[in-house]
Amino acid sequence: MHFQVSTVAAALALFSLTTALPTTPTSLLTRDDTQCETGKAYYVCNLNDFRGCCSVDPCALEDGCPDQNNDEPTCKDGKAKLFQPQMQTIIEGADPISTPNFNVSNTADTKWEQTMTFKLPADAKSCSINWAVPADRNFQAGQNAVVRAYQDGKSIGSGDFTGWPDVEGPHSHTVGPAECKETLELRLALDKESHVFLEQGAETGWYVQYDC
Repeated sequence: MHFQVSTVAAALALFSLTTALPTTPTSLLTRDDTQCETGKAYYVCNLNDFRGCCSVDPCALEDGCPDQNNDEPTCKDGKAKLFQPQMQTIIEGADPISTPNFNVSNTADTKWEQTMTFKLPADAKSCSINWAVPADRNFQAGQNAVVRAYQDGKSIGSGDFTGWPDVEGPHSHTVGPAECKETLELRLALDKESHVFLEQGAETGWYVQYDC
């Protein structure tokens, strides 16, 4: 998938493709892990920030999908990894846009950052922020593609994505430690002019590792 836009207006038009539309193989929101069970389709909603499989269209429902299991996450002994944070794209002068993918840009014509939010067990500890890709991935990065992660306005580290789309095979990278919170939110921004796109999935993209 080739994803480039030259203006903020174009970016908004691209992202405003109906958020209630279930994902299809040609959708900009295609993901490897969205093979929903029979009777459900995959949705990405702006109103309630829901994303996932649902038996009805949840995008007009304030509480999201009625199928959702609202149990709090539990902590099992040992180390755990949690992929697929809730992502929102931040474009100046526009409302945040929910998306499943990692997509940041900083050019003369376009600039957008992202926030990502993980829901962690209350007793999670020793949190670290990482990113990983398998051998089969949809991944693009420009030159100087250093992305900094901020928690509560302070940098916790950065990830250099430059050149990694051309490196074959799976690989994983640590960005830095983070303060464990039940709602762990970070902001992602490029240090210099560049762009990064990574289609996220069950073992692809940003993840938090923690101990229980």
